[in-house]
Amino acid sequence: MKKSADQRFVLFLISCAFFGLSLSAQSTEIETISTDDFEVEFNNRGISSFWSKSDEHKANIVGRRGVWGDADIKYRVADGDWLNIYKGASSREVISPEKVKYTDYKEGVVLKMERTFERVGNGIDWTIKLESMFDYPMTIGDFSIPIPWPRPSGEEPNYIFEETFIKHQYIGGNSSFIYFSRPSGEPPFLVLMTKPGTKLEYFDSASGYSAHIHSQWAAAQEEGSWRMENTAVELAPKGKTGSSVEYGFRMQWVNSYDELRDALYQNNLFDVRVVPGMTVPQGLSAKFSLRTKNKIDSISAEFPEQTKINFIKEKEKDLYIYEVQFERLGENKLTIHYNGDEKSILEFFSTEPVETLIKKRSTFLTQSQQHKDPSKWYNGLYSVWDMSEGVLRGPDNTDGFDHWWGYVLASDDIGLVKAPYIASKNVHFPDDDEIASVEYHIENYVWGGLQRTTEETNPYGVHGVPNWHEARDPLLRARSRDYNLDKMKIWRSYDYPHIAKMYYHMFQIAEYYPDKVHYLDAKGYLERAFQTAKAYFTYPYQILPWYDTYKWGCYNELIIIPLIKDLERYGRKSDADWLRKEWEKKVKYFVYDDKYPFRSEYSIDRTAFESSYAFAKYGTLNKMQPDEKLWYDVNLEKWYSHPNVDQEDSRDFMNRQNTAGLAVRGWVNPTYYSLGSDDSEGGGLSYMARMGGWSILDYGLHFADKPFDWIQLGYASYLSSYALMNTGTEESNYGYWFPGKENDGALGWAFNSQKHGRIWLQGREIERGPWNYDGEADLGMGAIEHTATTVLVNDPIFEWFAYGGNLEENNDDFSIVPKDGLRTRFAIVANDTRFQMELERDGFAKDVPISVSKSLNEVRFVLENRADKRHRTKLNLETYGNQTFECFVDGKSVKIKKEGNMQTVEIPVSGKTHNITLTLN
Repeated sequence: MKKSADQRFVLFLISCAFFGLSLSAQSTEIETISTDDFEVEFNNRGISSFWSKSDEHKANIVGRRGVWGDADIKYRVADGDWLNIYKGASSREVISPEKVKYTDYKEGVVLKMERTFERVGNGIDWTIKLESMFDYPMTIGDFSIPIPWPRPSGEEPNYIFEETFIKHQYIGGNSSFIYFSRPSGEPPFLVLMTKPGTKLEYFDSASGYSAHIHSQWAAAQEEGSWRMENTAVELAPKGKTGSSVEYGFRMQWVNSYDELRDALYQNNLFDVRVVPGMTVPQGLSAKFSLRTKNKIDSISAEFPEQTKINFIKEKEKDLYIYEVQFERLGENKLTIHYNGDEKSILEFFSTEPVETLIKKRSTFLTQSQQHKDPSKWYNGLYSVWDMSEGVLRGPDNTDGFDHWWGYVLASDDIGLVKAPYIASKNVHFPDDDEIASVEYHIENYVWGGLQRTTEETNPYGVHGVPNWHEARDPLLRARSRDYNLDKMKIWRSYDYPHIAKMYYHMFQIAEYYPDKVHYLDAKGYLERAFQTAKAYFTYPYQILPWYDTYKWGCYNELIIIPLIKDLERYGRKSDADWLRKEWEKKVKYFVYDDKYPFRSEYSIDRTAFESSYAFAKYGTLNKMQPDEKLWYDVNLEKWYSHPNVDQEDSRDFMNRQNTAGLAVRGWVNPTYYSLGSDDSEGGGLSYMARMGGWSILDYGLHFADKPFDWIQLGYASYLSSYALMNTGTEESNYGYWFPGKENDGALGWAFNSQKHGRIWLQGREIERGPWNYDGEADLGMGAIEHTATTVLVNDPIFEWFAYGGNLEENNDDFSIVPKDGLRTRFAIVANDTRFQMELERDGFAKDVPISVSKSLNEVRFVLENRADKRHRTKLNLETYGNQTFECFVDGKSVKIKKEGNMQTVEIPVSGKTHNITLTLN
């Protein structure tokens, strides 16, 4: 027979008396609330353990030696000192088997705090009451909740991915929440939500993480800007009205992102969705949905004269759809006013058009960030730009990046990724001066300096940190390191793909625009690209096998896939086969040999998800052969063999890596620095947002059974890190973050979402906003070339919408002006239709719409000749099932070649533009 709560409590007290358990103030015994959903343990300070019954690993969300449920208070009387609340006399009282109360108070102190935890349904309700025990008024200047959790660390993968957590947060007023996911991405997730009447307005991580209900005191201790009001609260004298305040939270485990959204809705918060993202380029509008039980009173704009907000409709009960367009560049805040006196904010960022950003960045790199001085060893180097001072740094102007830290200026992922981006941009939008700049870089900085020549031993080896000048000189090397001095310093795996990518895009430029290159021709650049890729798989593991080339995902290595195809096209089958064999070693390792291959030098590496998805996609689309003793691991002293290899195994791995990728990505958090970003610690927006975002968008377009969530998140990821760019018009003084024409086109490395915080770069402290250096950020810019797409969707919430384009609809057609930045890809995802097309060169005409029939069986566009010369361009078409296409160029039928799901058309290009019509049969 099921017992009531009262009966269970009586039995609980009898048991306590029988076994001599003490419930006194000084008890250190642990009390437990155990349900079908979770188990929570309390010690004498608060929650010491909280785990979900659906979790096979029983991972405890509470960090070691920490507790959840405490609160830190700063108060003062009159104009006196700010004092901490007295917590030296905490007592615990078990109110019932499902309710525990802590009281912090003793006679003679001015404040009493009561913290109550009660099981309600499938979660824990946590209430904090603060009461004045003093005969005079006082001010509560800071009211924060410290939240310790086990963070990813160490080298043991099972611990990292199964027992630690990554925090995601939305600090946005009365509808704030924080949720935690394991690095594996596997549920359950723990979500902490504000209850009605409670808000979060601030956070800091200076000495452990704390979220603030009131933050006037804490915010005043830091320099910098903050986007919300930092409040205090006045308490009346003891016994008077207003002598106490009470705030509440709910903690609940959920088993999917849909359940997380439902928890927000059911607990009177907001389930927010935004398309195409919360970084919104000028000329495009955004739509957002609010699913809520709350009564929305109004939505106000921070800059009402420069913002258009339209309510579209209530799509279904409690689901409201809006459209917004921003004219003001930079941060734009929308405030939701609801239930009379509550409010929450949505944080957007408005940029210049994406194509403008792409071109400005490449121009800025070549005109402002390249050293050109033949007397210097670093002649031709692209180095970092300091936006705070408006100057180019370099080996002779270091800003403190000396000796080993000199890599920030002249090598590694910072110094080597700028040229590949410039080259990739010029594949699509060729500029003579920019191409000449890259060739100057190759001739003067790379070949014979950074990279070893064919006249040297270990040809094509790439010298590592802190720069090639030091790496080639034994005396200089000894200044910053005292080990591995017996080895040639060409072992850093990460360096090679950057150089291979640079050469590969220069090969494309040489093919498409042969009159624009002067250092090498197409064959010469293809040879450099291949030999650099070959060196990647040879030297690092051979010289210093700690660099596990086959086990770590490295930035930009996905360039190897098209490189293999072009080697074959140029008749270099044996080279293509060699490179494919090495690539497949890595694919098989990720698919079969490591449960959690999402790490590198770090316990979890957010950059890994570009590579891991590329491996999964390759293995899904290409049949690999079984093998025996494929390669020998010199570190573990073991052979890797794969007697059974199936494409479905790669497809399964694709799902696993996508799940893990979501763990390091902002998904339900409605702020521009979190939604779609490589989110960690409250807003970790960086260049990695777009790199891993490509995998999410591509998965939604090509593989997902339910594509719309993936496309939503993937496109938000693509756009998010454009907010790190510092650009603008004359009216906006050329940049929101660091104004001034000298910074127009500069880029921030990553985003600091705290008012003032410490970053990993030499422990430097910066104010909220992008870092003042670009660093590795051009890695994210380099991902544009395989991510930028205009997508027409029939979304279940937003209905017909164009990501990366302006959509107009008439009786017969959809008209979409592509604004994705490159204008080379277009896709349709609607109902049972999946269609993608991609131009290998040239592009859709600027500001000319792509027309799609309402039946989705005809697509018309204008092709733009970007070479200004006669040539042929390839159009790749992809759909599902047995559908076929017909293609007409200026009214004339053109033959289509079919290979599996892919169909290709070679279009003869002779004029400036051509009219293309595709019909789907």
